[in-house]
Amino acid sequence: MKRTLIFHIGAHRTATSALQAYLQKNHKNLVREGFLYPLNVRRHINFINALFDKKRDISRAVEILNERANRPSREIHTIILSDEDICMRPDLSLLAQFRDYFDVKLVFTLRRQDSWLESWFFQNIKWQWNKKLSHCTFDEFIAMREDFHWIHYDRYVRHLEALFGQNNIILNIHEKEQMQGGPIETFCNSIGLTKRHEFTDPIHMNASFSPVISEFMRQLPLDKASVEYRNMLAGACANIDKALHGETKKQSERLLPYDQRVNLMKTYASGNRALAQRYFDRDELFLDPLPAPDAQLAKMALPSDTTELMKNYVAPLLTAIIAKDKEQKRTEGKD
Repeated sequence: MKRTLIFHIGAHRTATSALQAYLQKNHKNLVREGFLYPLNVRRHINFINALFDKKRDISRAVEILNERANRPSREIHTIILSDEDICMRPDLSLLAQFRDYFDVKLVFTLRRQDSWLESWFFQNIKWQWNKKLSHCTFDEFIAMREDFHWIHYDRYVRHLEALFGQNNIILNIHEKEQMQGGPIETFCNSIGLTKRHEFTDPIHMNASFSPVISEFMRQLPLDKASVEYRNMLAGACANIDKALHGETKKQSERLLPYDQRVNLMKTYASGNRALAQRYFDRDELFLDPLPAPDAQLAKMALPSDTTELMKNYVAPLLTAIIAKDKEQKRTEGKD
């Protein structure tokens, strides 16, 4: 009998980082239940990229996975690979080749498109890996939404069905009422990982910044820095945010005015309905109502008082840069 290979393909902004950290941290507990989260990494982006970049062929990847699965004394029946960037790829026919060796299943978590776009906008500002999206305004970002082909969920899932078969596609909905116990418990239950009594609890990761800090970062050329330095700067901005707004950051993260939100969701309505009927035997894919017409919108604006801007934003960022420089010199033995 073939082992099961589960590809968790995303989408982003659905607690993917927390799930990956949970699976990595509970490696031994997973093995005890016959599941393997291999390669001792939080996220399998390098493993997946090596395949699509043709640096490793499928047969070698299969050897690696089976070799890891054969190590434990317990029988491993299921291997889990997780990389949310998978869903960004328009063609997953390469991954379909794994069906010759495994019983392949895909898990895809869907967040309502308007909410996802708002969250993805903030995320691109926070990490700035895509120069096209790092510094644009929200209106410019929304104008480019067709670049995010995977949130045409019905169309994308039909592509997955053609490659893997509908019965091998597992869809989860990222809404509180549709995630009993939360997104991690929902994922685990959806793949049959139900015995988790001794598992380490998940932690919250990759939280969004407040709108004002996001606007501050949007104006900074973080994308020109190395990944290590960019992460340091993002961490410094996180500390600024915490100092200004505390842990909760109760400011609104909504950016779409009501009429624009309604019109945007109309563009996805027929596809969402078709997917809901096919997988959930109902007409509505997402059950949460849209925010009310008078719901508060996020204020993406820096302080108009230049003294406040320098004291609360610029100076703390420069302090962090200076501290990083001193640390680096100490490490290099120059201080």
